[in-house]
Amino acid sequence: MNGVDNPALSLLYTDFCKVGTWWNYKNITSPIYRLYLITDGAATIYINQLKYKLKAGDLFLVPKFVTASYECLNYMEHYYICIFDRSPLEGIIQDPSKMKLKIPASSLDYALIKRFQELNPNRALPDTDPKVYDNSKQLYKEEDISDFSDLPSRIESNGILQQLFSRFLTTSSITYMTAYSHSHNRLSTVIQHISTHLNSRLLVSDLADIMCVTPDHFTKVFKKIVGMGPNEYIQLKRIELAQTLLLTSSLSIQEIAEHVGIFSQAQFSKMFFKNVHCSPRKYKAIQLHLLGSKEAEPE
Repeated sequence: MNGVDNPALSLLYTDFCKVGTWWNYKNITSPIYRLYLITDGAATIYINQLKYKLKAGDLFLVPKFVTASYECLNYMEHYYICIFDRSPLEGIIQDPSKMKLKIPASSLDYALIKRFQELNPNRALPDTDPKVYDNSKQLYKEEDISDFSDLPSRIESNGILQQLFSRFLTTSSITYMTAYSHSHNRLSTVIQHISTHLNSRLLVSDLADIMCVTPDHFTKVFKKIVGMGPNEYIQLKRIELAQTLLLTSSLSIQEIAEHVGIFSQAQFSKMFFKNVHCSPRKYKAIQLHLLGSKEAEPE
């Protein structure tokens, strides 16, 4: 059975959420899809330098591998579903960037998402910052399907997920045949390898071997799809993981640097400043202050 007949879409997180002015995240490049149904308020998402204004009644998809920025000037209420393609070699999407992104939600879409929430309780995001959960190894853990007691619910849930996802498909996203078509699927394996080996030495030549191409061709394909070179992407993901560890662990800055594969604290601080525009210590102080302010906000 091929990927079109058996799309390997897996639910990661889903819930209903109200965000405020703190919902501002810049230049997020993710290995997962994010689906939103807006029910109230407004926000803006920027993808590949295009601006998408979100309002009540919009169904919106952020495809994997695109670079997106998020902005909310007041508040926005929405349902969200985070989706991972767990079978990259048989993925149904040849080019995620060719999918529809924004469509009007129908009454059926509302009903499907509400039912999806009922079938998948307690699956909220572990953190509001995509840099935190995008760098979690949880993304790459296989689901435990040995328990057949909830099989009917899983089948129904999977059917709803595929139905909602199909609303964004286009012919060109599936059959857009260029030299890069199948590379989107093979690149998922590389992204997985990077995410699970950030504390190790990552060479372009080794990553190219995973895709069975030359380093030069790999770099060209990677930049075409992701929008940046592999070394720049690795550096970005290392700093994102460091940001997470600064806020969620008691590790020292030197320990965090080593944990993300940068064994010189001076080099780590330099790379951190280049990406975040402040020192690791200052970043931690600012973010902990902001988190405290957000928790104090009234409902």
